[in-house]
Amino acid sequence: MKLRTVDPKQIKVPEVRVTAQFDEELYQQFKDSIKEVGQITPPICYEVGEELILCDGLHRTQEAIANGEATIKVVVIPGDMIDVLTKNIFLDHLRGKTPVSQMVKVITTLFQEYNLDSDQIREKTGLTRAYIEKLIRIGEASPVVQDALDRGILGIGHAFELSRLPYAVQQEEIIAKHQVWRFSVTELHDQIDAVLREMKLIAEEGPPTAVTEPRPIAKYHCEGCKDEIEPRYLRPVMLCPNCFGEVWRLGKARETAEVESAEEPPSP
Repeated sequence: MKLRTVDPKQIKVPEVRVTAQFDEELYQQFKDSIKEVGQITPPICYEVGEELILCDGLHRTQEAIANGEATIKVVVIPGDMIDVLTKNIFLDHLRGKTPVSQMVKVITTLFQEYNLDSDQIREKTGLTRAYIEKLIRIGEASPVVQDALDRGILGIGHAFELSRLPYAVQQEEIIAKHQVWRFSVTELHDQIDAVLREMKLIAEEGPPTAVTEPRPIAKYHCEGCKDEIEPRYLRPVMLCPNCFGEVWRLGKARETAEVESAEEPPSP
């Protein structure tokens, strides 16, 4: 660990990190104090290869650049990106409220990109294993769930329970239609369990078997004589309106004759 004087513009800020949040009034006080007394606590960077990667002190570094400072004092520690991310979580989490979605992204990065399991992350960050595993699961949830978590609509427990549902549309529909925060975590857990049981039952039963009946055999009739005939013997004929009328009247006359013949009493 060394204290070095560096150009703040040379410090690289990782895309995934946890950053402490200020309200507008507190942030203005922070900026005023920096202008008046300068940097008291130097930012912390890790030297990864030939780059200085910021671990802690984003706001202090940004203010130094905004104030036109050519150099600032920085604590430099040799390490790698795992050190950067885990120490970033450790330091910012101890200071108070940080956006949970940022915590989720950092933990997910450590888990997926750097292949750290929950125990390894616990050793490096000081977070509990249960908390880490919940954040990993929430990292797979719908962005709507993570946004509700950041805005304080949901707690970690509620977000974790919703993340147990396999489809994002299910999670989003519950948030949209129900005041989830009014349920206790236990109540929501029981409801999610019921949904998962129902989904498993439907999957085991499979889709209902459709009962298909044989299609009736189509019958074709001649428009002239009205006799039933195979379709291969039917012929398209070009008729003028007069001839078509004659054929139609011939067919109707035959129908009438057949009806009258059927109604006549049998000969003695």
